[in-house]
Amino acid sequence: MRALRMDYDVFICHASEDKDDFVRPLAERLRLHHLEVWYDEFSLKIGDSLSQKIDEGLLRSRFGIVVLSANFFKKPWAKRELSGLISREMVEGISLILPVWHRVTVQDVMEYSPPLADKKAGSSSQGINTLVRDLINKIKPDESPLLVARDYLTKLDVDVPPISNEWWLDVVEYKEFLKYPDINSGKRWIFPLPYLNEDTGQQRGRNIASTALQLDWSFEGEELNISPITHPEIVHEFIRRWPGLYDCARENPGVLAMYVPQLTIPGFDTGFEDVFDKLLVPGNKDADMIFSYGKHDTIDNKEPLCGDIIALRHERFGNYTPEEIGHWYFDAHDNRYIRSNWNVFEGLVWLLSSNSYWLSDAFKSTFVNGIIAQHNWLRHCNSYDFIEALTLNERKNFKLNKKILYAFNYSVSQAIYNLNLQDRPENISKALIDIGLIDRYFDYSEKIKKFRDQSK
Repeated sequence: MRALRMDYDVFICHASEDKDDFVRPLAERLRLHHLEVWYDEFSLKIGDSLSQKIDEGLLRSRFGIVVLSANFFKKPWAKRELSGLISREMVEGISLILPVWHRVTVQDVMEYSPPLADKKAGSSSQGINTLVRDLINKIKPDESPLLVARDYLTKLDVDVPPISNEWWLDVVEYKEFLKYPDINSGKRWIFPLPYLNEDTGQQRGRNIASTALQLDWSFEGEELNISPITHPEIVHEFIRRWPGLYDCARENPGVLAMYVPQLTIPGFDTGFEDVFDKLLVPGNKDADMIFSYGKHDTIDNKEPLCGDIIALRHERFGNYTPEEIGHWYFDAHDNRYIRSNWNVFEGLVWLLSSNSYWLSDAFKSTFVNGIIAQHNWLRHCNSYDFIEALTLNERKNFKLNKKILYAFNYSVSQAIYNLNLQDRPENISKALIDIGLIDRYFDYSEKIKKFRDQSK
């Protein structure tokens, strides 16, 4: 059974004659305590259907405050509202009517409704501060985390089972993983919970709600493999389709940039321009996320001009070397979040495929030249014959014969299959060779050998 969305904490059922001296001050004081109050002066607008809006308020409020007064007893409309609350109590099997006596005695209430006289009630004679405190203790007794989570999710139109369902236990268990995620799990499209320290039931409930939301969108994000190679329009559609994801991404722009760095590129950043610009400010520690055993390399060996996670937004890539930029685009992580499942060889294949059409030549050229300038791509090349031919020969002895080319084509075809591309392997292989992949391999090998010889 779907939990009905509760838009309001409390509905105030009253007679209009009691507004000025009691009901309006009560409603305003409850709102000051951050309760969502259905009260006609707050909730009705010009043109609204009175009966429809009142029925919605009765149906979508967790509790109903009934201000019992001499004026109330005379009002047929007030009695109709009370009947609606009584019907909900009977159907739902819960106690939601909170009687408040206003200038009436127990005998007055008994004559009007014996069942109401039997309910523990508040009274305006207590003073409004004491009455409000007692009402809040009833409406939100201990900020029950599961109730907070349920109400938050239903306001987002998320289907959730009853609190008694074991699904909630699974959500609470997964919440602990989200607090301290392990990158070895390979989970992506997960984000920090709203509260690191859960000091109140409200905070625990919000974290539970966030966990429930993340369970759904992270599953689809992984199922669709939303990653650095995904067209930005598809990424934006995914982010905006799932309740809560857009707001969560804006609150955690660094994590968003970890998963989909293409969104940090100007022109692909719709809806995130301001939060990415804040990351771009020099010295912003939140923008340094990518793990490294030492300092990142820059083209002039000086300090970078921005944080690593936002380098693609900088007009000079933050002064990081193409080697860093190219490698990071496909393979990056911090101690909690990991960029993608793609390795840099698969990244090379994608960059030279027709699927990368949406990425500008300037970015593609930087990524490609950065990746082939080092050897990392080779360890992901799924062909022993090709790897052996490169690593066991010097440049002058290497021959790209049919056997070696066939082995290389096989590696490319495997990458194409993994990437779900439509390009022909031989075309991508030729493009890789034409850009100097093999020559650049030997350039780097000879550079390393020369450095080692000089170090002896």
